[in-house]
Amino acid sequence: MEVIEHYMQLRMAFPNAGEEEEIHTTIGELAEHLCCTMRNMNLIMNKFMNHGWINWSPQRGRGRKSVLIFCLPLLQAAQERLDQLLQGNKLEEAYMLVSALPFSMRDMLMQGLQGQFGLRSDQSARGRLDTLRIPQETPFETLDPTQAAMWGEVGIIAEVFDRLVQYNAERLVCEPSLAVAWESSQEGTVWTFYLHKGIRFHHGKILDAEDVRYTFERILSDQESPCRPLFGSILRVETLDELTVRFVLRFPNYMFPDLMSSMNASILPCDIEVDPMHPIGTGPYRLTRNHPKLLVLDVFPSYFRGRAFIDRVEIWQLPQSGLVESVIKQNLFPDGQARLVQHEVQGGIYMTFNMRKEGPQQDLYFRQAVQQLMNSQEMVEALARTSVQAAYSLVRDKPGEQWRTAQTEKNEPSQQCERLNFLEQSEDDPLFLPQEARKPSGPSMDTSLVRANKLLQRSCYAGQIMKVWVEEGEKMEADMVWFAQRCERIGLKVHVMPGNPVNAVYHDEFASFDLIYTGEVFDEHPTLSMLTMYTFQNTLLLIALDDQRKSQLENECRHVVMIQDSAERLRMLIALEKRLIQEALLLPAYSFREEHAHHASLQDYRILSFGMPDLRRLWVKRSSNANGDTASYPAYIPLW
Repeated sequence: MEVIEHYMQLRMAFPNAGEEEEIHTTIGELAEHLCCTMRNMNLIMNKFMNHGWINWSPQRGRGRKSVLIFCLPLLQAAQERLDQLLQGNKLEEAYMLVSALPFSMRDMLMQGLQGQFGLRSDQSARGRLDTLRIPQETPFETLDPTQAAMWGEVGIIAEVFDRLVQYNAERLVCEPSLAVAWESSQEGTVWTFYLHKGIRFHHGKILDAEDVRYTFERILSDQESPCRPLFGSILRVETLDELTVRFVLRFPNYMFPDLMSSMNASILPCDIEVDPMHPIGTGPYRLTRNHPKLLVLDVFPSYFRGRAFIDRVEIWQLPQSGLVESVIKQNLFPDGQARLVQHEVQGGIYMTFNMRKEGPQQDLYFRQAVQQLMNSQEMVEALARTSVQAAYSLVRDKPGEQWRTAQTEKNEPSQQCERLNFLEQSEDDPLFLPQEARKPSGPSMDTSLVRANKLLQRSCYAGQIMKVWVEEGEKMEADMVWFAQRCERIGLKVHVMPGNPVNAVYHDEFASFDLIYTGEVFDEHPTLSMLTMYTFQNTLLLIALDDQRKSQLENECRHVVMIQDSAERLRMLIALEKRLIQEALLLPAYSFREEHAHHASLQDYRILSFGMPDLRRLWVKRSSNANGDTASYPAYIPLW
């Protein structure tokens, strides 16, 4: 430990003392604070005095107090040490330094730490090394593609693994990936995939059909696998030869190639047991380190589609900070010369209910009252955020004709929609809620509150406190402050508690809560995203839903995949979402966009659905005026 770090350690042991203030303490206490022997303590204290950091009058003997005066402020000492570490490219030590400081000081030092994110290009005798550093807030619980539900985890899985098929969002078609081609029987019950030759996993094994069979048999044999319902159409997997694999299905599935492009369908090697925190795939990057504070991806030179340009990706768990995006961007780009990239996040923010718990939320009147309180248009107007838009569906940018058809369909469900078992409403139904109440066109706040109050009075609500779980974060917590104020106006008592979505998904954190406020991020394939939301058991919507409704959703999704026309499949899923909204089980609030900012030298900067730049395309055009062997190119990537 450096001398200045010893000083910071001692200074933090006396948080209430000011500079130039006399502190009376014993030699034994000082040695304990410095975690060393009496002899070493004396040596360290003398070094402090030589630097002019303290004044110290030692007094020896039992009960005798020494006088200590601090001269160097803790913040100044921390800044000096942080500068030393950053100049030496010791980001991990810098991170630990900032994390150990009092919360009030972190923001003051975050500028230096934030400035290290982006791309760093180092030239040495061994060649040029380009490292992209990305900050994030959400810890990784698992990188097993059959389990992962957090979009940060999915971002890592996308780089470590490949799938048989990849979805081209620009052309709206499935294209070859690990499979060079595929074909199906006319009935859609048998699908055969032909693999590329010579594809290597990160540990050296050559991909073959046994790996594909192992991947899906692992899912199907595990009754608790959260993605088992997504692949429920598979009866068995057969290997015809080392490069040919056949899937025999229980029923027709014309979405089968789309399912094979899902992150849950990432192909695993069959010769080693899956390590959920250190997985092995065939992707362009291999995971070389996974520490709670740092995850490292190194380029895989033998990648079958060609080596990626960026050599290393470091993903850092940032210390908690109150810095807002605008401040971070200003710190990174003081001259304002950043290139800005808008990313319209697919999916959106919504509220749902814990239907696995008894309480007023089991009453439709109560849920409809909350639906009125969560008036999305009024929320967006009240919070006045430029980056959000009121939403009445989680599907954003719906295909024009397809969505218009779904929006203008008659009130009577189609023959296929009649299979849906969710609540039907008509004007003769005492529970009927007018269409304008479900999708307001700008009603006054009083109107929606009047509706909410009437519905609450008709419900079984008896004045109990309803616990609201909200995904932690400044914006979503502010949403719930607004919601709680509206609840108070009609006599609905709520207690809002922020929570970590990782704990909610993997550790059942909101089992005791009544209302859930969270979000769902879709990828570029809206039909597959909606299908996954209704069948992948680790989505927050399904975690909160009761078993009967989950079974209904799974059955309806089975009918969806049996439809040959892709536009009709999407219409069916949108109709299913509308029924969830009518039953007030899904209350969309708003969709949002993020803004990335990056140095102009970062080329082909494209953002994937889960918020990371596309590492398979990103490259750096090193500045001609870069000084020395090291050049830095800042980038602002919104925190996960």
